Amino acid sequence: MLNLKDPAKRAEWVYGQPMAPCPKCGSYNMKPQIPIAMETTGDETAPQLVGKWAQATKAGATPVQGPAYYACWDCFHKGPAVDCTGRTSEDCRADRALNAEMKRLWNAQTPNAPHEGPGGFSPGPLDAVVGPQTNG
Repeated sequence: MLNLKDPAKRAEWVYGQPMAPCPKCGSYNMKPQIPIAMETTGDETAPQLVGKWAQATKAGATPVQGPAYYACWDCFHKGPAVDCTGRTSEDCRADRALNAEMKRLWNAQTPNAPHEGPGGFSPGPLDAVVGPQTNG
């Protein structure tokens, strides 16, 4: 019987494979991040941000701004990233190879090791295929 009260087993059930905990804090509360291109100033209120998000996504193909990665929602640690410049959010979400690579990179992290590279991200094997990493 599946024990969804166990964070490791719950993460395995959600992502369809065993997932490593956050190397910074040990949490299993990670989520994939695919930042979309939005015009923001940083001074927006929450309702204004939601409105800008709605405007950016309602047209259909939503351009991606920067890399895709897993992030810990407890300590905000960002895992190694794969550059998705020139792609759309919808394309990235449907790409099983991208999703598998993001999971592989998250699971390959060394616990408590900083991930420094261009934009604060470690390079991965798809970087040669998809191009250099940027930090949006």
